[in-house]
Amino acid sequence: MGLVDLHSHILWDLDDGCRSPGETLQAARSLALVGYSQAVPTPHAQLRYGGGDAGLSRERLEGARALLAREGVGLALHAGAENVLDEELLARAGSGAARGLGETGRYVLVELPFQEYVPALPELVSRLLVKGLVPVLAHPERCVEFVRSGRAAEVVRMGAALQLNLGALTGRHGRVARELAERFLDEGLYAVAGTDLHSPEGAEEWISEALETLVERAGVVGLQRLCDENPRRALAGEDLS
Repeated sequence: MGLVDLHSHILWDLDDGCRSPGETLQAARSLALVGYSQAVPTPHAQLRYGGGDAGLSRERLEGARALLAREGVGLALHAGAENVLDEELLARAGSGAARGLGETGRYVLVELPFQEYVPALPELVSRLLVKGLVPVLAHPERCVEFVRSGRAAEVVRMGAALQLNLGALTGRHGRVARELAERFLDEGLYAVAGTDLHSPEGAEEWISEALETLVERAGVVGLQRLCDENPRRALAGEDLS
């Protein structure tokens, strides 16, 4: 059936990801070649990016789908966005306009600042859950907030999901991110894993290495849970294992 990637920036000219249809095509081919059959492009939903425009993002998604179909790339694309976890997102969630993952939208990919603490994180998570949405916290191993002892486990107990950036396991994001990723993985805190792919350059090689490292660390069962079973459940709006 193939793996499912819930986090990437492969739609062209929407944010700091792929810059052209050609790069989108190359990135999608790389994902397909390493075993992915589905992906959720998640442009940054920020006004400083084109990805902040939901209508434009949808148009670009449809354009990418047509491009992949025309070029024979077997990678199904779903709607999504990477949202800042803040008051603006909570307001959109209250109006039903949150940009969740897939058609159900029950799971919402959210990001925190890399270098700033977020003392209100438990409150923000709780408020999103009350609105019926499950926050999927992107790359927590890269965020200083999760250096705090017990913070990752706390939000998981509350009902949030953590998303591993696969590249962190190979040191792609630095030593601290790798150490935290290994710790959270060993503690069973991650619900899903994603590539966070921004560029096709070297993608096939580094993603393959990262998947192999994941298998070495968590076994084939761990790979299937984080890169196949739970991502499919998230797209279907089902509870994660």
